[in-house]
This record gives sequence, C-alpha cells and structure tokens, in this order.
Amino acid sequence: MKKMRTTLLVATLGCFLMACGGSRFQMTPTHMEEVAKGKPIGDTLVIVVVDDQKVRSIFENHFKEWLAAKGVEAIISTEVLPVQKGTQLEKSAIVEVINRYENDSVLITRLVGFDENEVFSRGEPEVYRNYYGYYNYSWGYVRWPVITSEKVKFTLETCLYDTKTESLLWAGESQLTNPETTGKAIGQVVEAVMKELEKNELLPKTS
Repeated sequence: MKKMRTTLLVATLGCFLMACGGSRFQMTPTHMEEVAKGKPIGDTLVIVVVDDQKVRSIFENHFKEWLAAKGVEAIISTEVLPVQKGTQLEKSAIVEVINRYENDSVLITRLVGFDENEVFSRGEPEVYRNYYGYYNYSWGYVRWPVITSEKVKFTLETCLYDTKTESLLWAGESQLTNPETTGKAIGQVVEAVMKELEKNELLPKTS
C-alpha cells in the first residue's frame, strides 16, 4: 500500500486560526468540457483525498448536503470506501461502488498547494484523463509541508468526472488565504464548487 507522509490536515487547518491578516478566498475554473453543458449529473460519488479521516468525513458530508439541496444523489467515500490512515483506495473498490450505486459521475477534491507561494505540480495533461489516474496521482505526488509561517495560502483542486467515459467534465481551483476556521474553509470551497457546477449547467435545475 502506498503511504503519504502528511501533516494532519485538521491540525493544518487549525493553524489558520492563528494566522494574521485578512481572510481571502478565490475560485478559478480551470476546465469545462463544452459538450457536457446542459447535461446535469444525477448520482455522484464524492472522494476527498485527505489522510485525516475526520476532516475527510466533514468535507465529504458538506458536499453531500449541498448536492442533495441541488437535487443530486451523492454517495461519499467515507461511508462506502473506508480505508486505514495513510492508505489509498484501489480502483477495483471504487468501480464496485460506482456499479453498485449506479453513479454517473465522480467528484474528487485534493490539496495542490500549501503556504504563501508554493503550488505543487499538477503533472502532465494525461494525469487528468480518467478519474482513477487523477486520484492515484494525488496520492503519489502530494506532500503536506510543515507550516513555518503565520501567513499561509491553501490551494485545493476539484475535478468532476463522467463514470462511463472516465473523462474530465469540469475542474476548478480554490485558493484560501488565512481562513478563519476549518468549517469556513471547507464551506467556502464546497459552496464555490457548487456555484460553478450550477453555472455550467452540470446540476439539475431547481424550481
């Protein structure tokens, strides 16, 4: 099993409470498959690539609640794909869940950068070609740096994949500087992702 050397994200996010300066948030869309516009997802599997299972559960449940409010059935990995700390999910296990719950999409969020300047390499374009390749890359290359300063920038990337073709439908990057609390940091990311998916007609229209 692959291991990821990690500073616990719950502690990492907790350090934001001591951060000086104002809190800032920015969402930047990085990819939208034009042919997917107007074809909303209906049943998705949510995976947050976080080693700390408590934070993973909080993050995924936020997504689940928002998706439900938008009319999308969501299964979260913490409920159907439990793993031991520091281990990654096997593709066969993910595929089994997708088939069992008939998910039409997979939503994956991972850390791509942490501190004021550093952003980790996103790799070559082929990394994004299918959902498991992207998930596997997240575990193979992400390293959680130790916080050495009070002012930090926290960068997350979220990708939405179609399960039939395994192709990338949408991707966006969230940048947070000195978020006030763990809950607000997660909430801002999830809300921003939902707004982008809705803007691109990837969510059902609600009356």
